[in-house]
Amino acid sequence: MSASELITGEYVINKNVACNMLRSKFYVCPVCGNILYSCGEAMISCCGITLTPLEPEKSDGEHRAYVEKSDDEYFVSVNHCMSKEHYISFIAFAHCNGIVLVKLYPEGDGQARFQFRSSGTLYIYCNKHGLFTQKIELNRI
Repeated sequence: MSASELITGEYVINKNVACNMLRSKFYVCPVCGNILYSCGEAMISCCGITLTPLEPEKSDGEHRAYVEKSDDEYFVSVNHCMSKEHYISFIAFAHCNGIVLVKLYPEGDGQARFQFRSSGTLYIYCNKHGLFTQKIELNRI
């Protein structure tokens, strides 16, 4: 039992005894910007705040990733504003065997490189509009 469970009186039972990347959850702390990840239900807190998992939406025009094959890796780019006030904070790729997360920074480029081994899901997090998902089928790239 965690300290927060003792304080709130809520006991969390995790029914997800087997890790499943399709149940990936992302959390972003509104105070420090820390990015946290779980592959199932979890009780996550940061800076004294209990975080709720981000609810992903399907990628739209401004938050759509473009994927190109380049040698033995894939180049992922998002044509999005990258100012200090409005930017893509991370791009992650989850597949059946794991997840790779690339942290991006304001005034940088909205792009990342991944070594995809299988089809999976891209996660794109905008600090103003939230989390977006996009399925990646390797046989279509």
